[in-house]
Amino acid sequence: MSKVKVGLLVSLRGPTGVWAPSCIQSAILGAAEINAAGGIGGKELDLVVKDADWEPERTAAAATQLVEDDAVSAIVAMVGSNSRRLVSSRIAARCPFIYTPNFEPGAPEPNTINISSTDEEMIPPVLDWVFEKLGARRFVLIGCDYRWPLRSMPMAGAMIRARGGSVEGILVRPIDAEDEWDVEALEKIRDAKPDLLLVFMVGDQAISFHRNFHASGLGAKIQRCAIATDETVLTNLDPDSTEGLYAGAYYFAGARTHANVGFMERYWTAFGGLAPVPGFYGQSCYEGVQYAAGLIKAEKTANPLALVHAPHRRIAFNSARFDTPTADLTTRLPVYVAKANGNIFDVVARLR
Repeated sequence: MSKVKVGLLVSLRGPTGVWAPSCIQSAILGAAEINAAGGIGGKELDLVVKDADWEPERTAAAATQLVEDDAVSAIVAMVGSNSRRLVSSRIAARCPFIYTPNFEPGAPEPNTINISSTDEEMIPPVLDWVFEKLGARRFVLIGCDYRWPLRSMPMAGAMIRARGGSVEGILVRPIDAEDEWDVEALEKIRDAKPDLLLVFMVGDQAISFHRNFHASGLGAKIQRCAIATDETVLTNLDPDSTEGLYAGAYYFAGARTHANVGFMERYWTAFGGLAPVPGFYGQSCYEGVQYAAGLIKAEKTANPLALVHAPHRRIAFNSARFDTPTADLTTRLPVYVAKANGNIFDVVARLR
């Protein structure tokens, strides 16, 4: 059987490297399902995995290799926002660039296919929920020092003020900050006496911060709501460190939808109970591969130059996020709030 190549661009190192195992296995499951159903027009989908690293230049170089050396028909990318724009400028005119995670506000790059959605759409219902259910009015925001938090935190602050709340501080944490930085930041948070700490930490940066937050004794005093913290982070924390921790996202592994129950059953059957939990970012790579296959099938070509200019909003693809197993990019994504329960997230609200 001849093959259609699809690239998977995912960081094996850096802050987002903690998500790599679930991203790769979820993508493998997506490719296996496509091939079991006959492939793409009778051709096998060949998944080509490339380490995106964390530094933008290395990420862009890896994407270029997928296009020029591996001759992929599309690239599915779960990479940081610090790299997305550079990758788009390098390869998006030559190959479909399918970006899977949520991202900061602002106009998307041309020819980049965003199959998730922006924080502009996700954060408002989450804030409405914490205002109503947690009674939060005083907030401190903390996030990593890179593009996504630096764009999304000021936006979230404006939304808080528009709802009658106050922002008592916005803290920008250096990537791989030392414990001493956290200690000083936690004293500022303690002094500010917020009702809720809104957290914009990426990948493994959340692990060290939440550990230090718990060690400070603030876990029992200040509730946290995290954006971009998923089950992968929880499995790297002591269960006591997750006290009072909520999260808002478009997907949780514990969502009890028909599509997600089926996805989780297939995932655990394929990889076993010790496999990494496919949280938001892992599952996004499953649907990214499914989307790439749907695009190629719809256009009846694997030529990346032809696919770049194809209409992409109505491409049907499989995902665990929707209420039905198959949907397209015009389908409105759900927004969930979940509460940490030891090393798992229990969904406590579906907001839309």
